[in-house]
Amino acid sequence: MSEVSVTMAAERLGVNVSRVRSLLSSGRLAGRRVGSVWLVDSADVERRRATTKGVKGRPLSARVTWTSAALFDGLHTDWLSSAERSRLSARWHTSGDSQVCRWWMQSRATATRYRIAPNDITELLKTEGVVAGGISAASNYGTGLGHSAEAEIYASTATLNRLVDEFFLLADPQGNLTVHEVTADTHWHCRTAKIVEGVRVAPRLIVAADLLDSDDTRSRSAGAALLTDVLSGHRERRGQLVAS
Repeated sequence: MSEVSVTMAAERLGVNVSRVRSLLSSGRLAGRRVGSVWLVDSADVERRRATTKGVKGRPLSARVTWTSAALFDGLHTDWLSSAERSRLSARWHTSGDSQVCRWWMQSRATATRYRIAPNDITELLKTEGVVAGGISAASNYGTGLGHSAEAEIYASTATLNRLVDEFFLLADPQGNLTVHEVTADTHWHCRTAKIVEGVRVAPRLIVAADLLDSDDTRSRSAGAALLTDVLSGHRERRGQLVAS
Protein backbone atom coordinates (compact mmCIF):
# COMPACT_ATOMS: atom_id res chain seq x y z
CA MET A 1 0.00 0.00 0.00
CA SER A 2 1.41 3.37 -1.07
CA GLU A 3 1.18 6.04 1.63
CA VAL A 4 1.66 9.80 1.82
CA SER A 5 1.99 12.33 4.61
CA VAL A 6 -0.93 14.36 5.92
CA THR A 7 0.57 17.49 4.36
CA MET A 8 0.83 15.89 0.93
CA ALA A 9 -2.70 14.48 1.20
CA ALA A 10 -3.98 17.97 2.04
CA GLU A 11 -2.21 19.42 -1.01
CA ARG A 12 -3.68 16.78 -3.31
CA LEU A 13 -7.18 17.27 -1.95
CA GLY A 14 -6.99 21.06 -1.87
CA VAL A 15 -7.93 21.26 1.82
CA ASN A 16 -6.09 22.19 4.99
CA VAL A 17 -4.17 19.74 7.16
CA SER A 18 -6.77 19.82 9.95
CA ARG A 19 -9.45 18.65 7.50
CA VAL A 20 -7.32 15.64 6.53
CA ARG A 21 -6.78 14.78 10.19
CA SER A 22 -10.53 15.03 10.76
CA LEU A 23 -11.20 12.66 7.86
CA LEU A 24 -8.67 10.20 9.24
CA SER A 25 -10.04 10.38 12.79
CA SER A 26 -13.58 9.80 11.58
CA GLY A 27 -12.54 6.86 9.41
CA ARG A 28 -13.63 8.61 6.21
CA LEU A 29 -10.10 8.60 4.84
CA ALA A 30 -7.95 5.48 5.07
CA GLY A 31 -4.67 5.70 6.93
CA ARG A 32 -2.72 4.43 9.90
CA ARG A 33 -0.90 5.92 12.83
CA VAL A 34 2.79 5.35 13.40
CA GLY A 35 3.46 6.83 16.81
CA SER A 36 2.07 10.35 16.63
CA VAL A 37 2.26 10.56 12.82
CA TRP A 38 -0.52 9.72 10.36
CA LEU A 39 0.27 7.96 7.09
CA VAL A 40 -2.50 8.28 4.51
CA ASP A 41 -3.46 5.68 1.94
CA SER A 42 -2.64 7.40 -1.36
CA ALA A 43 -5.22 5.33 -3.29
CA ASP A 44 -7.94 6.57 -0.95
CA VAL A 45 -6.70 10.13 -1.41
CA GLU A 46 -7.08 9.75 -5.18
CA ARG A 47 -10.54 8.23 -4.76
CA ARG A 48 -11.71 11.18 -2.68
CA ARG A 49 -10.00 13.59 -5.06
CA ALA A 50 -11.94 12.08 -7.97
CA THR A 51 -15.27 12.57 -6.18
CA THR A 52 -14.66 16.32 -5.85
CA LYS A 53 -13.10 16.84 -9.28
CA GLY A 54 -14.55 19.88 -10.98
CA VAL A 55 -16.07 21.30 -7.80
CA LYS A 56 -15.31 25.01 -7.68
CA GLY A 57 -15.46 27.66 -4.98
CA ARG A 58 -14.24 27.74 -1.42
CA PRO A 59 -16.02 25.74 1.29
CA LEU A 60 -18.61 27.68 3.27
CA SER A 61 -17.73 28.89 6.74
CA ALA A 62 -19.39 27.16 9.69
CA ARG A 63 -21.64 30.21 10.19
CA VAL A 64 -22.85 30.21 6.57
CA THR A 65 -23.30 26.43 6.54
CA TRP A 66 -25.53 26.36 9.62
CA THR A 67 -27.34 29.50 8.51
CA SER A 68 -28.14 27.82 5.19
CA ALA A 69 -29.56 24.84 7.03
CA ALA A 70 -31.71 27.06 9.26
CA LEU A 71 -32.93 29.08 6.28
CA PHE A 72 -34.04 25.99 4.35
CA ASP A 73 -35.96 24.63 7.34
CA GLY A 74 -37.81 27.90 7.84
CA LEU A 75 -36.05 28.70 11.12
CA HIS A 76 -35.38 32.22 12.36
CA THR A 77 -32.16 33.68 10.94
CA ASP A 78 -32.37 37.14 12.49
CA TRP A 79 -28.57 37.38 12.56
CA LEU A 80 -28.62 37.72 8.75
CA SER A 81 -29.21 40.97 6.93
CA SER A 82 -31.71 40.86 4.06
CA ALA A 83 -28.84 41.28 1.58
CA GLU A 84 -26.93 38.33 3.10
CA ARG A 85 -30.07 36.20 3.04
CA SER A 86 -30.65 37.01 -0.64
CA ARG A 87 -27.05 36.21 -1.64
CA LEU A 88 -27.07 32.95 0.29
CA SER A 89 -30.37 31.91 -1.23
CA ALA A 90 -29.11 32.67 -4.73
CA ARG A 91 -25.91 30.68 -4.22
CA TRP A 92 -27.74 27.49 -3.28
CA HIS A 93 -30.33 28.07 -6.01
CA THR A 94 -27.70 27.38 -8.67
CA SER A 95 -26.54 23.98 -7.42
CA GLY A 96 -28.04 20.71 -6.25
CA ASP A 97 -25.08 18.45 -6.83
CA SER A 98 -24.24 16.18 -3.89
CA GLN A 99 -20.48 16.57 -4.35
CA VAL A 100 -20.82 20.34 -4.29
CA CYS A 101 -22.82 20.04 -1.08
CA ARG A 102 -20.11 17.92 0.55
CA TRP A 103 -17.42 20.33 -0.56
CA TRP A 104 -19.21 23.47 0.54
CA MET A 105 -20.18 22.07 3.94
CA GLN A 106 -16.96 20.43 5.05
CA SER A 107 -16.19 23.21 7.56
CA ARG A 108 -19.38 22.67 9.59
CA ALA A 109 -17.48 20.75 12.31
CA THR A 110 -14.54 18.42 12.93
CA ALA A 111 -15.49 14.74 12.99
CA THR A 112 -13.91 12.05 15.17
CA ARG A 113 -15.06 8.51 15.82
CA TYR A 114 -15.40 6.96 19.25
CA ARG A 115 -16.59 3.66 20.63
CA ILE A 116 -19.62 3.68 22.93
CA ALA A 117 -21.63 0.87 24.52
CA PRO A 118 -24.77 0.44 22.33
CA ASN A 119 -26.97 0.44 25.44
CA ASP A 120 -25.78 3.99 26.24
CA ILE A 121 -26.74 5.53 22.89
CA THR A 122 -30.33 6.42 23.79
CA GLU A 123 -29.20 8.25 26.92
CA LEU A 124 -26.37 9.97 25.04
CA LEU A 125 -28.74 11.40 22.45
CA LYS A 126 -30.88 12.98 25.18
CA THR A 127 -27.93 14.52 27.01
CA GLU A 128 -27.81 18.31 27.36
CA GLY A 129 -25.74 19.94 24.61
CA VAL A 130 -25.98 16.98 22.22
CA VAL A 131 -27.61 17.37 18.78
CA ALA A 132 -28.37 14.28 16.72
CA GLY A 133 -27.04 14.30 13.16
CA GLY A 134 -26.52 11.84 10.31
CA ILE A 135 -27.78 8.32 11.00
CA SER A 136 -29.19 9.40 14.40
CA ALA A 137 -31.42 12.09 12.85
CA ALA A 138 -32.21 10.51 9.49
CA SER A 139 -35.42 8.76 10.57
CA ASN A 140 -36.92 12.12 11.54
CA TYR A 141 -36.84 13.18 7.89
CA GLY A 142 -38.47 10.17 6.26
CA THR A 143 -35.31 8.54 4.97
CA GLY A 144 -36.17 5.09 6.29
CA LEU A 145 -32.73 4.84 7.88
CA GLY A 146 -32.06 3.95 11.49
CA HIS A 147 -29.50 2.04 13.48
CA SER A 148 -29.68 1.48 17.21
CA ALA A 149 -26.07 0.27 17.46
CA GLU A 150 -24.54 3.41 15.89
CA ALA A 151 -24.86 7.12 16.57
CA GLU A 152 -23.84 10.44 15.07
CA ILE A 153 -23.94 13.68 17.01
CA TYR A 154 -22.85 17.32 17.14
CA ALA A 155 -21.38 18.69 20.35
CA SER A 156 -19.22 21.58 21.52
CA THR A 157 -15.70 20.90 22.76
CA ALA A 158 -16.80 21.32 26.39
CA THR A 159 -19.74 18.95 25.91
CA LEU A 160 -17.54 16.38 24.18
CA ASN A 161 -15.05 16.41 27.04
CA ARG A 162 -17.92 15.78 29.45
CA LEU A 163 -19.30 12.95 27.30
CA VAL A 164 -15.92 11.24 27.16
CA ASP A 165 -15.89 11.09 30.95
CA GLU A 166 -19.57 10.25 31.51
CA PHE A 167 -19.89 7.55 28.83
CA PHE A 168 -16.31 6.26 28.87
CA LEU A 169 -15.85 7.05 25.18
CA LEU A 170 -12.73 5.67 23.50
CA ALA A 171 -11.34 7.22 20.32
CA ASP A 172 -11.48 4.60 17.57
CA PRO A 173 -11.41 5.23 13.76
CA GLN A 174 -13.71 2.21 13.39
CA GLY A 175 -15.96 3.16 16.31
CA ASN A 176 -19.76 3.23 16.32
CA LEU A 177 -20.10 6.89 17.39
CA THR A 178 -19.26 9.81 15.11
CA VAL A 179 -18.88 13.09 16.98
CA HIS A 180 -18.85 16.34 15.02
CA GLU A 181 -17.05 18.73 17.32
CA VAL A 182 -18.24 22.33 16.99
CA THR A 183 -15.48 24.63 18.18
CA ALA A 184 -17.15 28.01 17.57
CA ASP A 185 -18.50 29.77 20.67
CA THR A 186 -21.73 30.55 18.82
CA HIS A 187 -22.89 26.89 19.07
CA TRP A 188 -24.73 26.90 15.75
CA HIS A 189 -25.73 23.26 16.22
CA CYS A 190 -27.84 24.15 19.27
CA ARG A 191 -29.25 27.36 17.81
CA THR A 192 -30.60 25.59 14.72
CA ALA A 193 -31.77 22.29 16.29
CA LYS A 194 -35.36 21.22 16.77
CA ILE A 195 -36.53 18.89 19.56
CA VAL A 196 -38.19 15.60 18.66
CA GLU A 197 -39.22 13.30 21.53
CA GLY A 198 -36.64 14.77 23.86
CA VAL A 199 -33.79 14.66 21.32
CA ARG A 200 -32.28 17.73 19.66
CA VAL A 201 -32.09 17.11 15.92
CA ALA A 202 -29.94 18.91 13.34
CA PRO A 203 -31.59 20.56 10.30
CA ARG A 204 -32.14 18.58 7.10
CA LEU A 205 -29.26 20.11 5.15
CA ILE A 206 -26.77 19.15 7.87
CA VAL A 207 -28.15 15.61 8.08
CA ALA A 208 -27.97 15.28 4.30
CA ALA A 209 -24.29 16.30 4.33
CA ASP A 210 -23.57 13.78 7.12
CA LEU A 211 -25.20 10.97 5.16
CA LEU A 212 -23.37 11.93 1.97
CA ASP A 213 -20.09 11.61 3.88
CA SER A 214 -20.94 8.06 4.93
CA ASP A 215 -19.10 4.98 3.65
CA ASP A 216 -22.43 3.18 3.45
CA THR A 217 -24.05 3.19 -0.01
CA ARG A 218 -27.60 3.21 1.36
CA SER A 219 -26.83 6.18 3.61
CA ARG A 220 -25.28 8.14 0.74
CA SER A 221 -28.33 7.48 -1.43
CA ALA A 222 -30.62 8.66 1.37
CA GLY A 223 -28.46 11.77 1.81
CA ALA A 224 -28.68 12.59 -1.90
CA ALA A 225 -32.46 12.19 -1.85
CA LEU A 226 -32.80 14.36 1.26
CA LEU A 227 -30.58 17.03 -0.29
CA THR A 228 -32.76 17.02 -3.41
CA ASP A 229 -35.88 17.50 -1.28
CA VAL A 230 -34.30 20.37 0.65
CA LEU A 231 -33.09 22.25 -2.41
CA SER A 232 -36.22 21.56 -4.46
CA GLY A 233 -38.33 23.08 -1.72
CA HIS A 234 -35.97 26.04 -1.55
CA ARG A 235 -36.19 26.66 -5.30
CA GLU A 236 -39.97 26.41 -5.22
CA ARG A 237 -40.27 28.95 -2.41
CA ARG A 238 -37.75 31.25 -4.08
CA GLY A 239 -39.64 31.02 -7.36
CA GLN A 240 -42.90 31.95 -5.64
CA LEU A 241 -41.26 34.99 -4.04
CA VAL A 242 -39.81 36.15 -7.37
CA ALA A 243 -43.19 35.65 -9.12
CA SER A 244 -45.02 37.67 -6.48
